[in-house]
Amino acid sequence: MKTYAVISDIHGNSLALKAVLEDIQLRKVDVIVNLGDHVFGPLEPQKTADLIFGRQMICISGNKDRDILENLDQSTQDETLEQVKKNLDKRSIDWLKSLPSTQSIDRLIFACHGTPESDNAYLLEEVTENGVFVYKDEELVAKTANIKEQIILCGHSHVNRVIWLSNGKIILNPGSVGLPAYLGNAKVRFAMESMTPHAKYALIYAGKNSINIEQINCSYDWNAASETARKNGREDWAQGLLYGRMPKSLKS
Repeated sequence: MKTYAVISDIHGNSLALKAVLEDIQLRKVDVIVNLGDHVFGPLEPQKTADLIFGRQMICISGNKDRDILENLDQSTQDETLEQVKKNLDKRSIDWLKSLPSTQSIDRLIFACHGTPESDNAYLLEEVTENGVFVYKDEELVAKTANIKEQIILCGHSHVNRVIWLSNGKIILNPGSVGLPAYLGNAKVRFAMESMTPHAKYALIYAGKNSINIEQINCSYDWNAASETARKNGREDWAQGLLYGRMPKSLKS
C-alpha cells in the first residue's frame, strides 16, 4: 500500500496550508502531490512559498503561477498580481520557473492543473448559461483517452470531486487548500463553490489490487484569512474564504 496526499490551489493562503500540512504529518503519507496555483492571492504569498519549501513534494505549475511569470517585467491593472510580485523573493520566482505543467507519478497517476492540454480549462466542469455541470462519462472518457495512467489528478475549479469512469479510470479533484469559492468570467458570469470554508485535500491509498480515496476537510482560522483578504482590497475573496460560497450580491 502506498499513500499519496494531493493538494491544489493554495493561492497564498499560508494559514490553510499550514493546517493541511500538519494534518498530513499525522498520517502515513509517502508522497505529496501539489497541483499548482501556489502563491497568487491577496494573502501571504511568500509565507506560503516558504512552507512549500519546507516539505518534500511533487509540484506542477498552475495558470496563476504562469500569470505571475508572464507579467514579471510589466505593470498590470491587477492589483493583487502586483502585490504578489512585490512580495515574492528571487528563490520563489526561480522555483516557479522550474515547475513542469504536468507530471506522471509511479506509472499510476497523471497530474495536471486544469486539463492535460491547458492549465486554464476545467477538466470536469462545463460552464453554461444555466450553471456549472460535470461532463458526462463519455465526454470525460474522450477527454482523457490519451492518458495511460489510471488516476488523473486535476485542480483549477477548486471543487472537490471523485469521478469513476466507465473505462476504469478515476479523475480526482482534491478541491482547494486556500480558496473554497470564487467568481469566474467566461461567456457568462459564474461561481465555483465548494460550500464549506475548510481547507481541502485528498488522500489516495493505492494497493496492489485496490485504490481507495478519501476527501479531507481541514479546519483552520478562515476568519483571519478572510480579514487579510479584505484588508488587501478583495471583498470577493473575503466572502469566499469565510463561507465557501459567493453571496448573490457579488454574483450579479
